Amino acid sequence: MLLSAALVGCATSLQLASRFVLEETDIHVLVLPPDNLIKSFATEHPDSIPPDSIMGPGDARAQFISEVSDSVFISHFMSALNGHLDRLYIQAYGPDDADAFFSLEQPAYIFLIAQMELFEYTEKEYFEGRSGWNRYMSSVDIKVLENNVWFEFMKVHDPEFEMQVLFNTHATSDYVEGRFLRLSTGEVVFNPTKYLLTEDDLYDLAYFSGKQNAHKIFDHLLNLYVRREYGRDLPYYFHYDMQSHSILERDYPPFIRINAAETEE
Repeated sequence: MLLSAALVGCATSLQLASRFVLEETDIHVLVLPPDNLIKSFATEHPDSIPPDSIMGPGDARAQFISEVSDSVFISHFMSALNGHLDRLYIQAYGPDDADAFFSLEQPAYIFLIAQMELFEYTEKEYFEGRSGWNRYMSSVDIKVLENNVWFEFMKVHDPEFEMQVLFNTHATSDYVEGRFLRLSTGEVVFNPTKYLLTEDDLYDLAYFSGKQNAHKIFDHLLNLYVRREYGRDLPYYFHYDMQSHSILERDYPPFIRINAAETEE
């Protein structure tokens, strides 16, 4: 009986997810861009150093954050986000449409980009090779660009709905390939070929991040709908794949939700 109930519950939640994708086409979302682009630099992965070791664009070793145009980066991000929200049948409003948005009577949602960060840092990529019983290791320094976004998510016309802080990140980096070579001396060395990041990659990251955030917004609203209609929480989350037009289960949410206490710190 318990197994039967679980199967029925799973089917019901999937039916709700399908209903949202197919029928909920009157979704209104106000997306507000950030005031500026926070630019950070570190000589190592940020998780491995104390926060006071993180520097700004004034550091001479910073290559991309010292040259990036804040307005162009944010424009690429917002253009991709709004364009893909439209493809997902979500009616997106911007700052110029705020009056029309707030005059809506049906439920609507706000995704305010409270902070957007471009983080440039260096980390090591490791390579391993084997010859017989011998194992060889090498590492190459690569440049990483990371776009971090914090949304403040609110529901209009619902005073009981508490604001949520939602976070996610996307990154790009130098690409390295290569092979281990044995020299005439018998020494084994790694011979890398590096494809370095360019300014185009920087703005491609902005566009890619905007596109992915549009999908995450859709998935967040999808899961909010399923949980509300289902009446209780679920141990999994739904993701809508636009390419295959299928609904997939995942064991992690679209965004990382940050507690209010963490944001106050």
